[in-house]
Amino acid sequence: MTPPISLLGLELIVDDLDRAVALFVDLLGFELHQRGESGVVAGETAIVTDGRIALTLLHPTTQGEARILPDRAPRLSQMIFGTERAALDDVAGPMIEAGLALTPTRDGFYLKPEAISGVLGFETAVVMTTDG
Repeated sequence: MTPPISLLGLELIVDDLDRAVALFVDLLGFELHQRGESGVVAGETAIVTDGRIALTLLHPTTQGEARILPDRAPRLSQMIFGTERAALDDVAGPMIEAGLALTPTRDGFYLKPEAISGVLGFETAVVMTTDG
């Protein structure tokens, strides 16, 4: 039996952060949770939520002190799922048996975008983390 897994969030790379925030906040009623410099790559992020799922909107730049993202094309860059810490191995096992290489993180693991490309037809990272 597969342990319960929840979709916690999505990360979208966007061309125009102001317009993306306006879409989700002004037109769709999401709440702006946070906006500022990205802590991972050079650029700015905004996190919006509907109370159940968080959308991270990332607008990468071509310069800055942080890592420069090589592919700044707008796209779905990550899907973030959560499960209980005790269930991580149960989630990872079938993925490993299917031949997918997992990259460990502090709170779980992720599948590199190249691994998902063959499944979805486009590259996006799948992150599995603990949700509590």
